[in-house]
Amino acid sequence: MKRWLPALALFWLLAPVVLAAPAAPADRETALPPGPAAAPGQDAGAPALVLKIAVNDIYCRKTACDCIGDIATRSYDTLLAELKTNYHITLEFTYFMEVFDLQKAVTGKQFDGFLCKPWTVLRLANKPPARFKRVADLLDPQDQAWMRGVFLTLSDSPLRTLADVQGKRIAMGQADSYEKNQAALQLLAERKIKPSGQRLFSSCGENLSALLDGKVEVAVVSSYALTASCAVDFAKPEQFRTLAVTPKMPLTSLLLNLKQVPVADALRVQRALLELSGGKAPKDLLGGGFVLPVSWKPSFSAE
Repeated sequence: MKRWLPALALFWLLAPVVLAAPAAPADRETALPPGPAAAPGQDAGAPALVLKIAVNDIYCRKTACDCIGDIATRSYDTLLAELKTNYHITLEFTYFMEVFDLQKAVTGKQFDGFLCKPWTVLRLANKPPARFKRVADLLDPQDQAWMRGVFLTLSDSPLRTLADVQGKRIAMGQADSYEKNQAALQLLAERKIKPSGQRLFSSCGENLSALLDGKVEVAVVSSYALTASCAVDFAKPEQFRTLAVTPKMPLTSLLLNLKQVPVADALRVQRALLELSGGKAPKDLLGGGFVLPVSWKPSFSAE
């Protein structure tokens, strides 16, 4: 019996390690799967639903910069009125012109959801207790739901392809911009391309200025930078050459915190938004309205 004691002691020492359940994989999917179709009249007879939503939208006149006031004329007034009257859903919008202020709101509990570039929320709320899912994606004025990061160089530059970025200076976005930072870095890593140095700026305009001033040979900007950002004031498309683009990602999404909003209510909001889109979309949305969120699994470890 004594000769078994050391072995038993070793077993009980290792048992917690051997028997411990493996950690559950993180849920990287950001889209809320659609639920079953509602029965006729089901949502019409549903009780009143009130949700507090924080908004930062590049095309909304209440959150865009004055320099693109002729482009960013979107209004949600008609949509909100129709949701309240016909669906008994009240979305109380609070508008944030500065992304920094919106980010500070993400970590609190005063809002049930956010209407903005989804990475702004997801990068700060991918850990418990918040659990945000994209309920619907919003189309831009060209009826596109997507955006990309774009690698640009000057039109007269000798650089022709992404491979030419090897050993060159590059301006990129900070961590709060997925398309200009994480997605761009992933693409460079996949191609085994190493720039000689990176300069990180907070806006597309700063990246383009660094390129125009000769401080870098390459700049990564959002795909809307030359048409719907402050860069339209000083940068023209013909001044640049595109070297590469990142994979697609959602531009603007409605995200709801499923720790505060039951899934059934989130799906009810989703159905209402989809019904008020397409041919029924209010004109002041500047496009076809909302669509179902497609799968997007950003890499949180990239930050």
